[in-house]
Amino acid sequence: MNDTTNTHRRRTGSVAPNGNGTREQLVQGALRVLRERGLAGASSREIARASGVNLAGITYHFGSKDALLAEALLEAIRGRLAPAMDALRQDAPPPLRMMAAVQALQAAFEDARDLLPVYLEALVHAPRADTLRESVQELFAELRGFLADQIVELKATGFLPAWVEPEAMATLLVATGDGIALHAAVEPNAIDHRAVAAQAVELLLSARSQP
Repeated sequence: MNDTTNTHRRRTGSVAPNGNGTREQLVQGALRVLRERGLAGASSREIARASGVNLAGITYHFGSKDALLAEALLEAIRGRLAPAMDALRQDAPPPLRMMAAVQALQAAFEDARDLLPVYLEALVHAPRADTLRESVQELFAELRGFLADQIVELKATGFLPAWVEPEAMATLLVATGDGIALHAAVEPNAIDHRAVAAQAVELLLSARSQP
């Protein structure tokens, strides 16, 4: 062990953490702090405490607290969207894929209600954080692309009428999901997210009967 390592041990109490395991500890710790305190209360010290990692670990693995928070917020968004995107990748007819995606979002919604404020805070914070903004844009573009592809197939089979615009409708569906999340975070006991989601899907599918 060299003098530099000894000095680092004396100064921080342990060697600089390394490995993906410690990165994940920090991300999960940051998410816990964000749940409890929000973005404004997410200090480096609180994150280190919640992670079980020393303060040096934040800069060692992420370069800054802001970069760590961006990664944690991005994980919150991924966690909410991933089940729906997996459902849209299934080898099944488009209507079944879309229904599976809605069901997957509902299940993710119920499993992570405490993360809704974190998810919404991530969306609000994204325009002011380059790394987070770019990653969020990529994720939403991928989701909209998947949805638009399903809508194109539904139009091709005659399940939806020609007037339905795939890209615009995909954006509307994503925005509807975000709106449900917002109201559920503000009024958790007043919103039946399953009923609202069902209405949105029924509105889309009922378009096939319109001229």
